[in-house]
Amino acid sequence: MRQAYFLIFLLLALSIPSVTGESEDGTLFAWSGQATTVELSGEWDWDTNVSMTQNNGAWMTYIELEPGMYCYKFIVDGEYIFDPVNRYRGYCEGVENSIMRVNYATELTQKIEGGLLIIGGAVSSPNQEYDFVQSGVDWQLNISELPEGKHTIELQSGESQSSLAVFWTGDQAEFQWEDALIYMVMTDRFVNGNISNDGPATGAETEADWQGGDFEGVTQKIEDGYFTDLGINALWISPANTNPNGSYIAGDGVHQVSGYHGYWPVEPRQVDPRFGGEQALEQMVDAAHEAGIRVMADFVVNHVHQDHVYAQEHPDWFNQGCLCGTDACDWTERRLDCLFMDYLPDVDWKNRNASEQIISDALWWIERFDLDGLRVDAVKHVDDLAITNLAIQINERFEQTGTDIYLKGETAMGWSGHSLEENAEQYATINRYISEDGLDGQADFVLYHAVVDNVLTSGNMDYTHLDYWTNRSQDQYVEGAIMVPYIGSHDSSRFISRADNSGDQWNQWAEQSLPSTPQQSAYDKAKQAFAWLLTTPGAPMIYMGDEYGQAGGADPDNRRMFETNLDQSQSDLLNFSKTLANIRLENEALRRGVYSTYQASENLLAYEMTTPDDSILVILNRGQQTTLSSDYDEILFGQATFNQSNLSIPANSIQIFSRAIQEQPVDGNNTIEDNETVEDNGTIDDNGTIDDNGTIDDNGTIDDINKTDDFAIAAKDDWSSLESIRNILAMLVAICLIVLIGKSRKTGGNH
Repeated sequence: MRQAYFLIFLLLALSIPSVTGESEDGTLFAWSGQATTVELSGEWDWDTNVSMTQNNGAWMTYIELEPGMYCYKFIVDGEYIFDPVNRYRGYCEGVENSIMRVNYATELTQKIEGGLLIIGGAVSSPNQEYDFVQSGVDWQLNISELPEGKHTIELQSGESQSSLAVFWTGDQAEFQWEDALIYMVMTDRFVNGNISNDGPATGAETEADWQGGDFEGVTQKIEDGYFTDLGINALWISPANTNPNGSYIAGDGVHQVSGYHGYWPVEPRQVDPRFGGEQALEQMVDAAHEAGIRVMADFVVNHVHQDHVYAQEHPDWFNQGCLCGTDACDWTERRLDCLFMDYLPDVDWKNRNASEQIISDALWWIERFDLDGLRVDAVKHVDDLAITNLAIQINERFEQTGTDIYLKGETAMGWSGHSLEENAEQYATINRYISEDGLDGQADFVLYHAVVDNVLTSGNMDYTHLDYWTNRSQDQYVEGAIMVPYIGSHDSSRFISRADNSGDQWNQWAEQSLPSTPQQSAYDKAKQAFAWLLTTPGAPMIYMGDEYGQAGGADPDNRRMFETNLDQSQSDLLNFSKTLANIRLENEALRRGVYSTYQASENLLAYEMTTPDDSILVILNRGQQTTLSSDYDEILFGQATFNQSNLSIPANSIQIFSRAIQEQPVDGNNTIEDNETVEDNGTIDDNGTIDDNGTIDDNGTIDDINKTDDFAIAAKDDWSSLESIRNILAMLVAICLIVLIGKSRKTGGNH
């Protein structure tokens, strides 16, 4: 009898919930931690709190709910808190809450193991178009028999929820986003591959009007090998949404500009016909995948154009804010509700209908065009839940096999001074949006302003400054963040013109003096900059044309049409960029290695990029000929010479070294394993210029009853401990069952 009681106790202990979810008894809500009373308050009946039952430190209750979304909070000893294990958030009656999404349909599980795609929970083949084979309770697909490349398989069985298995086969299956070299394409300004889809002039200034680039032009450059030759394995394309046909006043209040850039959407799910429409985008993505290139699309979350269908049909989805940057409308203090321009309504992410619709649109673009990532525009101008909820839904829909849909953010910050203390807010604001349930990384604005502004273009500061802030990008961001360093973008004056410093690099319009052919010294600076960019950590980004030294002032002059007829200096820089990009592609240490300073002085920076298996030494010298002591003995790039343990480094040069591989004897009883493990953890465009280095407040204020961050963190830790206890108890149950069965067999004749 005691054995029976003990077994019952263990079985009850195993009933401790590990997550909030659905069951036959309704929707389960659970909280873990030490408390006297825990209650549940929810949108289904705000007037009646539900007392939760405690079981070994776990508090739980079931609520019968119809499918849908519900705000809720736990009340722990009288204090209202978010659910610490559910980061999905939303607003009810102006107050932020946890959100329960109720769907009683079965969820299929999926994993890739041993060359098999394994699906659990299916009552029949999850996709009749593929050769799934039943194995016990699972269904398996041998993915080694599929063609090399990307695969997206829709899964559904019986009454289950529809889901997607997304994965690559072949060499591309080993890709991690640290391996990416990203190339930013502003579609209208790249290549005109089909003049028949060119639209009429809008009345905007010529430099701010449509100029004919389209997705067929991008496809042509994919297929002629331009990107492959440049070592590019990820494309970032500007927004593909249909934009308005007319022209509108620019931020300067004088010039007329159009929506050629894509950041003024008027349709949520339509590819602009001037880019070639849906078929052209689909063909471009297919061509990219065939070439082993990922495609990341720009996605606007902060605003739409006034002609957008949502602005016309749902005006309550938008903030009625002031114009950013005007009197009493600071870019930072009013960042969540101010309008970039008066014709760009600002999305109210506190409106659940609006927020869920924008997320649904993002999922549509990823799924419809088989995208590999999103660049999320103007991150700090939307509520935090915009990024968290978007990331959670993307994970649920596309990432269950482990393939990462890379989310790159744009949180425009600056560089505030020479100390970490002066830049604490800059780093903190960028970090705020990076997490497992958030962005994978962001454009490294702090690094850009610290070193491109001060070292690589102007030369105002020396290479010790370059080294210091390169190091800070390794230790100031969230662990696992895949940051995106860059030397130029569609929001900044062209690198080569800034390096040339002829006085016209900040001009924008045709009536002004605009940058022209730079001096040779600017190309020398560009080589130093590209060498640094392509041999330091992160997923570096090249803005189209920078690889050959495209000249240009500020927006829109920095968006001149892509050139194909290059002069000698441009061709030389392009060949240099290709060479270094491919050295990066061929050497894992340059993609996944750890940066460490080897030697830094006024005009020379030497650093190592190191993995457990390899190490590479990079030397940037913008000064005179010099020597450096080193045991590196193999030149990957450069003209250095060896004199025993000394390297002779030419003036104004870039050198890259490795160590010659030493053959190591292996006896027949030993095996050599690969010990490297790499974790994969997850400006205003076109409307003016922001120099926003100030302090950013939290996203609005919430009553004290809504804030218990420390408590939530502690609760999360409690859940981890609880999982360990559950696993131990499960083993004890199994042992007890075996013992009881054995005893029952021995005493079976006495009954």
